[in-house]
Amino acid sequence: MKLSTQTLIGTVLSDRYEITSEVGRGIFGIVFKGWHKQLEKPVAVKVLYQEVEAENTGFQRFKREAEAAAALHHPNIVKIYDYGEKDGRPYIVMDYIEGKNLKEVLKDNIRLPSERAVPIFLQICDALSHLHNAGFLHRDIKPDNVILQDNPHHKDFVTLIDFGIAKQLNEPSHKKLTMDGTVVGTPAFMSPEQILGHKLDARSDIYAFGVFMYTVITGVLPIRGKDSVDTMKKHVTDQPLEFSRACPGVRIPLSLQIVLRKSLNKNPIERHQNMDELYKELEACL
Repeated sequence: MKLSTQTLIGTVLSDRYEITSEVGRGIFGIVFKGWHKQLEKPVAVKVLYQEVEAENTGFQRFKREAEAAAALHHPNIVKIYDYGEKDGRPYIVMDYIEGKNLKEVLKDNIRLPSERAVPIFLQICDALSHLHNAGFLHRDIKPDNVILQDNPHHKDFVTLIDFGIAKQLNEPSHKKLTMDGTVVGTPAFMSPEQILGHKLDARSDIYAFGVFMYTVITGVLPIRGKDSVDTMKKHVTDQPLEFSRACPGVRIPLSLQIVLRKSLNKNPIERHQNMDELYKELEACL
């Protein structure tokens, strides 16, 4: 018999991870808070939805998330401990991050001043550089997937999470989970080439990160349509909202405006060509 969400609470996985409460829900699974009985520390456990489990592609994406994140070793990327199955339901065990996701922070603050935002951007940029160098694209960069913590050594310490739709660069055709021309991602943060179903490289994540940075700095999306379909059309055809209209009266350093405009260029050739290049230009904005 398959486990229901309710019966997962109190369950012990692999004789080590006790499920204690539900934390949230993502594209492919439910995230629970758990307790590592051997290490005596909290962990996060992501369990695949039953309806997704029945779809082979969904199962393979979930497995890829575990493989992609487990292959990454970076202080700003969530650490994966384990991957397994319980009564046929796959799960991933990872660090439990005490903090707020950036979407919640923006609800409280509307926007972040550049002096606070740029150090956050630099950490994300460094994490994405590591991800790309390891051979993966994130494809879902948005405030929901960034956790901020304050620790004794670092204010606004970043952890990048959720690799549910991560894609391997130069993926062999027999291993592809997404057919060419298929669109996956969050419409408000998707690059034009991602929307058009073209072959993607690191510059697609740079565009999404540009949308992310613009939203954090101004408090509004650079491009927004009446619905998801209209939003995607506008990302292909429309220019971002001018900064003076997005947040009237707010001073945004010209150097940062230039970086954001470049990252949001419709033509990948006119964007930053990699995260290291973007990092250097952001660093200069400090």
